[in-house]
Amino acid sequence: MSIHLHYASLASLLLLSCLIYTKPVLANSEPKQVGVSATSEKATTPLEVLLKITEGKDSEFVIQLKKEISLSHLKNDKFPAQTDFLFELAQQELLAALKAFGYYHPKITSKLDRNAKQTLANFEITLGKPMLVRTIDLQIGGEAKDLPVWNQFRQFQLLLKPKTQFKHQDYTSTVNALTNIAVNQGFIDADFTRREFRVYPHLNVVDVHLHLDTKTAYQFGEVHFRGSKQVNPNFLKRFVEFNSGDNYQQSDVSALQKSLIDSRYFGLVRVIPQYSQQQDKRIPIDVELEDSLQHRYNMGGGYGTDTGARALFGFENRLINQNGHNYQIDSLFGERAQNFSFNYYIPGNRPALQHWNLGYGFEGTQSDNLTKSLNTLSTDYYYQITPLWLINPFVSLQSETYRYLKEPEESTQTLLVGLNVKNRWVNNESYPTSGYRHNATLRASIDNLVSESQFGQIELGSRGVFSLMEFWRLHARLQTVLTIADKNQVIPASYRSLLGGETLRGYEFESVGIESDDGSVVGAQNMVQGSIETDYRITEYFGLGLFSDAGQVFDNESSSTLKIGAGLGLRAYTPVGMAKLDIAWPISEEEQPWRIHFSLGFDL
Repeated sequence: MSIHLHYASLASLLLLSCLIYTKPVLANSEPKQVGVSATSEKATTPLEVLLKITEGKDSEFVIQLKKEISLSHLKNDKFPAQTDFLFELAQQELLAALKAFGYYHPKITSKLDRNAKQTLANFEITLGKPMLVRTIDLQIGGEAKDLPVWNQFRQFQLLLKPKTQFKHQDYTSTVNALTNIAVNQGFIDADFTRREFRVYPHLNVVDVHLHLDTKTAYQFGEVHFRGSKQVNPNFLKRFVEFNSGDNYQQSDVSALQKSLIDSRYFGLVRVIPQYSQQQDKRIPIDVELEDSLQHRYNMGGGYGTDTGARALFGFENRLINQNGHNYQIDSLFGERAQNFSFNYYIPGNRPALQHWNLGYGFEGTQSDNLTKSLNTLSTDYYYQITPLWLINPFVSLQSETYRYLKEPEESTQTLLVGLNVKNRWVNNESYPTSGYRHNATLRASIDNLVSESQFGQIELGSRGVFSLMEFWRLHARLQTVLTIADKNQVIPASYRSLLGGETLRGYEFESVGIESDDGSVVGAQNMVQGSIETDYRITEYFGLGLFSDAGQVFDNESSSTLKIGAGLGLRAYTPVGMAKLDIAWPISEEEQPWRIHFSLGFDL
């Protein structure tokens, strides 16, 4: 074996070695000058590195390239020999970095200028034609070859597609993604039988070959719970949505951990697959639990333009017995709104997805047009069909007393049966840049039993958040309520619609309704409302918003005149949702003043 060493490279290495090993000695051997201040030492010359891409690439690309140059990490030209060495090295570093971005034929012109005030390193780069992916030879073998997940990956996630620019990072990301998919699907021994890319510089193309042998799948073993002293082990097993012998799926492991955390029974949850203890390709699962505090209290206060000042109090008993029963009390005492609720939760057969609720609630409101109090006894069943879909059938007995301005007081008793359906997805709970929520409620009162009226009602609502660009979002909302009832039926005030306040900014709370013969405003059987809103996030915590709301209520005949409000406001981004302080004008009304509105809550 022979070794060839260029004299120029050898000289550079020797020079750098001398700088490294002799600098401390020389520094320590200099005689100290007594009585000379530090400011009298020779000032160092600032060093600046400039990169120019002739093809006009964006600044982010230039910043990434600059990070790859060792010379750019020097702030001054204190040691000229070191600067010269790194300047010569920079061209090789740039060539390597540009190859990683798919440019194999760049031309680099470099120049180092020194003057008394500054040392300037200039690099001018002509990128040339990029390498393009010519073929992507992706083959999946083994037991997992027919799983739908591979087609989904090819369609939506594969970065290396024919005629796209080849980048080393995309190749690495693809290799890692394929490996992760195999492992997450239970094929832990998956391995590449061929993993390479071939570059043809004269043709400016790259051929990628990735052959993955998934081999055979692993299965779930037994699930062992330990650490909890308050919860029945048989009840804990109901949280497990897979059986011993099922194919191992990392998503099932994550779902088990999430459902145990969401149960609020535990302060600490660890779900740990024991890969090293697998036998016959069965992986046992250990679940370490630490019981949470049984009782939880919460208190707070606030102010809303619709409700006025308010105080809140809540109490929760997270675990009444070993079978997971719990109850929760929530109350709100405000100037113009009061609420109290007691809910007793009974876990279903699959507690992560199902539960029963027995509840009592009181609700009271006092606006300028309506005063009401409502007592409710209810039974609900909640079933999370999929992560996106929830259904909630219910039965409730309600007793309500209400009085519209200038109208006599009325009392009603209603037995309602109904169904709620909700479809919801967001990419981030606290600050979604994409997401939606659709909900539908069908309710009907049963006459001739306990109800004093008979009616049917459907309520539909949709909300969406879209990102126009980074930190700039668009919100859209639409809601409608339609009621079917005979003219002689008395419909409780809770199921008749008034608009204003947060539902129609620019108008007073519950001020938009049907005008009765005596001039008072009463709720309507039907309603439609919507809004378009945009907000721009200026800092981490604050932003600005613009909005327009529109809506109208009507009985048997539709109204063609929409009430429109519009305005602008401040936005504050908090862990408990977005706080809005808005100023709004009633565009549809003449000579009506602007109004201030405040609200706090999650976007979806």
